[in-house]
Parts: sequence; C-alpha cells; structure tokens
Amino acid sequence: MKTLLFSATDPRPGTVGVDIGGTKIAAGYVNASGQAVLLGTASTTPYDGAANLATVERLISQSEVAGADLLGVSVATTFDHRGALRDPRGWFGWKGQVLADLLERPDRRALVFADAAAGAVGEYTRGAGSTLDHLLYVTVGTGISHSFVIDGTPLNGAHNSAYFSGYTPQARCQRERCDFADVEKICSGPALAREFSGPEARDARPVIAAARAGDARALQIVEHAAFHLGALIATMVMMYDPAGVVIGGGLGTGATDYRTRAVEIARSLIITEHGRAIPMKAAELGASSCWVGAIEMAHQRSGVPLGSAG
Repeated sequence: MKTLLFSATDPRPGTVGVDIGGTKIAAGYVNASGQAVLLGTASTTPYDGAANLATVERLISQSEVAGADLLGVSVATTFDHRGALRDPRGWFGWKGQVLADLLERPDRRALVFADAAAGAVGEYTRGAGSTLDHLLYVTVGTGISHSFVIDGTPLNGAHNSAYFSGYTPQARCQRERCDFADVEKICSGPALAREFSGPEARDARPVIAAARAGDARALQIVEHAAFHLGALIATMVMMYDPAGVVIGGGLGTGATDYRTRAVEIARSLIITEHGRAIPMKAAELGASSCWVGAIEMAHQRSGVPLGSAG
C-alpha cells in the first residue's frame, strides 16, 4: 500500500506544487483529505524568465497556502548536476540558471524536477499507476517525453535526461515523404496543429475536433500521428517491460480517440504476449499529474515526513 501525502489531521498544506509547461503554468496543493486542489493556471511567457517567475509567485501567493515552506516544481526541460536548466531553446528564459535558487526564499525551500518524472510519480502515487510497481509514463502535449518508475523512483539517467523519447527518430510508415526530424514533430499538439492549420498554429483542438466530425484530412493527420505515437510506446514497452503504461499530458488525456488509436497500434506492434496484455490508460490526475508528483518528490527529497504540515 502506498503512503498518502497528507494525513487527515493536517491543519494546512505545507507544500505547494507548481508545473511549468511549455504552454501554461499551474499550481496547486493536496488537501487534508488527499484531494488535489488547483490554485490556478496562467500562460507561460516564451523567452521571458522574469515574467514566468512573477507568474509562479502570483499563483502560489494565495491565502489557502499561506505559510507553506516547501515548493515542489515540475518544469518541462532537464537540468545538469548543479541544477542549472538546459532549456536548449531558451523557452522559459532560465537557460543555465538554477531555478531552485530563483524560487527559494528565507522561509521557503524550492526543489525542481523534470516534468516527465514528476508526472510519473504523481500517477504512481495516487493516479492511474497506483497499482503498478513498474510504470511507464508517457506525456503527450506541447512536447512528448516519458519516465520509467520502479517502486516510486524514476529512472533519471546518468545526466538527468532519461526522458527524451520525443526526440527519437520516427518509425517507418507507409506515408510518402514522412521525413520529420523526430517523433515529437509528428505526434505533439503543435505538430498536429501545424499539419492541419498551418506553420504558425499550436492548438491541436481544431484538428482533433475535425477528425471527430469525420473530416477526411484531419482523420488522416491524426491516424498518421497515432501510428508513430503507438510505435514509440511499443518500442518503450519492449525496452522497459513495464507492468503498465499511463498516458498523460493535455493531448494524451484530452484527445480520447487519438490516445485510443495509438494504444491499439502499440498493442499490434508489441511482440511479447505479456507486453500486449498490460494496461495502457489515461492519467487519472489529468493536468494535475506533474504538480502533484512534484509535491511528492519534494517531500521525499527534503526528508519532511509525509503527513507533516511543515
């Protein structure tokens, strides 16, 4: 049985979770009943570190979490052994900076984690992976990444970068001129949006809605992306041998037909019988997976006993 984050006697949340994604920033906490409570969301400001820091501070400076002294942060990039963010495109405005140092205060400690690892731990602890000791978490949204968790511990790799499945070459398919740079350029939300609506588009909702309505071109785009996402999942199932797969991210949880088709394709490509039989399902925590996982990981890293308010 897995330990809950907070006991029913907690007077207040001592830890706040923040998820800094490529499109939006979200913050929340887990209440005394063990429920994830969203404090709010706001848009990420591309390339502007000061604006994004201000957004985080605004989201976490609410009365419900007054006095919280531990901040668990999930961010959609990786960092080196010093904690300096790699952020190769400079999207968040913190490339080379130690985000934990930027967020810490005299009365507040901050701990930062890769979003794929945090999402995986969130689902492992209290979501769709709560019955699985070996969990493969795949997040599909603005980007694509993954994390493999064994007994609650993510596999981070030698350089804290064991998440970059979206940057791997795509599988062979029957589509002519399928010459994209990597899987993420086909299967992510912005990739589907660009294919359907043009090079400046980033919102996949129009193509998903059009496919659901039977639009032939939209259906073709979604089917092509589902094939490559399914092939990626099948490859990772063969590599990691998980007890189950949880698919998170805004697109992974929100586009049911896309996710379902990708899972069907994954099962058809997995060679082993036991691999084809494992559960593959949507993240139960939805958009909260990463910040809930960041709270859990912050407690583990800081040594604060679970169930403590401080």
